[in-house]
Amino acid sequence: MDTCLRDVCAAAALSAVAVFSTPALSHSAEDVGVRVEDSLQRFSRALFGFGNPVAESANTPTNTKPGDLAVEVAGDLRVRVISSKVGENADMIALWPDDANPTHAIICNEINGTAAGAAASVQRVRLSDGQVEDMVFGLQSCDPARRTPWGTVIVAEEAGPVGRLWEILDPLNVNGVVVNRAAGTSSDPDHVVARTALGQLSYEGIVLLPNGTTYYGDELRPADGKPGGGIYKFVPGRPHGGGPIDSLSQSPLVDGLVYVMRLGLRSGPMDFGQGTNTGAGRWIGPLSTATDLATSALAAGGYTGYYRPEDMEMDPIAAQNGVLRVCWTNTGNDTFEQWGEVMCMQDEPTSEADFNTRTIPVVTPFIIGDPHLRMPDNLAFQPHTGILYVLMDATTSAEDPDFTNDDVWACLPDGADRDTLSDGCVRVMTLKDGNAEFTGIQFLADGKSFLIHLQHRTQDGRAVPHTTDMLLVSGLQISK
Repeated sequence: MDTCLRDVCAAAALSAVAVFSTPALSHSAEDVGVRVEDSLQRFSRALFGFGNPVAESANTPTNTKPGDLAVEVAGDLRVRVISSKVGENADMIALWPDDANPTHAIICNEINGTAAGAAASVQRVRLSDGQVEDMVFGLQSCDPARRTPWGTVIVAEEAGPVGRLWEILDPLNVNGVVVNRAAGTSSDPDHVVARTALGQLSYEGIVLLPNGTTYYGDELRPADGKPGGGIYKFVPGRPHGGGPIDSLSQSPLVDGLVYVMRLGLRSGPMDFGQGTNTGAGRWIGPLSTATDLATSALAAGGYTGYYRPEDMEMDPIAAQNGVLRVCWTNTGNDTFEQWGEVMCMQDEPTSEADFNTRTIPVVTPFIIGDPHLRMPDNLAFQPHTGILYVLMDATTSAEDPDFTNDDVWACLPDGADRDTLSDGCVRVMTLKDGNAEFTGIQFLADGKSFLIHLQHRTQDGRAVPHTTDMLLVSGLQISK
């Protein structure tokens, strides 16, 4: 951003003084980058809303203690276990009925829900007492969960080229519904339906606009010269006009057209393909949904691919300023020193008729991964600040003793400097259980607390085997 909150700007100015007003050191002794990182640590309360960031990642391979004791958090923050009985691989979270005063969390359980005797794929967690109720059975690797602007919940499958997106009406009264994912049907079509108009791919990151326009990524890695996962845009045939719906037939996701992002506009264009993964481009399509979207996108002339696009979120501060900006993670592979990244795309309006959807996508890097902040997965913008929280899904000490465990990072917005990158990140949390993974971060509306999962914890010795811990982290300060 080119603006920041008054207190944060003042702190940033103090930080700059601290970094650059000390007597000059010899080139061999001075490391400006380290001094900037030290300043982020020292001024973290003003910049990030909490003091004493976590200094180092944990490297303990296992930890069987309760979830609040299996993490280390920054100073000022408090951790409480909401439930230790959520599905074994609980992932993303949709708050219900809203983010301000939620009573429940709707979660996806990232398991093979088609196996005999499988646990529920979608569950409902009552936040007052942590009670878990089963909603939907039969999905494959349910991962994203989102509350829609028209009062439903969507969930989707991270299931390769056959993943589907499903929509749920009245989620507090959906219990024990069984889906046939191959056929795209459910035992209760009045409350749970497959949204075939969005096509099939490996779903994870999803952003829904109030009118039903939807941005989403395909968690696909590149292989044998073929591109990795693309970024897609669904344009509804019947845009939503506002207010909640009372029938799934009224959803804007019933029908529409799907496009894929292809960057590169020079000479016709001629410069799209490998090597062109930033800059301006266009939406290609509409694509056929008769086959998986990646195949359709290749048949349409090619698309811009990334290394396993995962979570995707809308920038709320940009939205307040009339700018449509979404950011997503490309996980990478830390075993081979491919640390991953966070990219952001602004979908800029244009009056030029030859641009599908009358917009031009422009992509810039926002966070470049490194040996510490590596393999980013889930993310969430903190309300009111524009700070982006990033969860790692990295190789851990339980898998390889040369690696440390997963962390949660807080990353500042881009200020008025000349680049497009975050102005700096600090570590908020680290996991003391190398078998586990942070997933599903979801802020409450005031920005002072968030829910987060500890997925696939060490099972031996846990009070409730084969479950996930849902934690509430609170104590964040918001500058006014």
